[in-house]
Amino acid sequence: MNTYIERVRQFDKNTLVHLFKRAGEEDADPSPDFFKDEKNILLVSHTEEKLSGFLWAYVLQSPDSPYPKMFLYSIDVFGEFRRRGVASRLIRELQNIARTYKCREMFVPTRKSNQAAMGLYLKTQGKVENDDDVFFIYDIDI
Repeated sequence: MNTYIERVRQFDKNTLVHLFKRAGEEDADPSPDFFKDEKNILLVSHTEEKLSGFLWAYVLQSPDSPYPKMFLYSIDVFGEFRRRGVASRLIRELQNIARTYKCREMFVPTRKSNQAAMGLYLKTQGKVENDDDVFFIYDIDI
């Protein structure tokens, strides 16, 4: 199986809409603004010359450390390419990019009930820091 990972640096609405639809997001309206910041990262995997998955992430700077953190926001591998190492390759490539930004940590939220994600993150040496983390979402009226 031949898989390669590409970092996408330019806005291509048709490709992005296709990726998000394959991931189950029918109402996606991709923004070109994402690509204006070099610290916003979109990786796309190609397996056997077909789009096989993608992830997006952000390099985050905090006021308490000179070292940024990599925030893996979302990862998706399309059905026919799952369990073939594609997601692991995407994560390894993101770790390589994190090193170029001098990130000391990479983190990703998920649910314990998401067994596929839990398995992937444990397989790729992710660690659960504690069992009481809660992820809050705030809707902002605009």
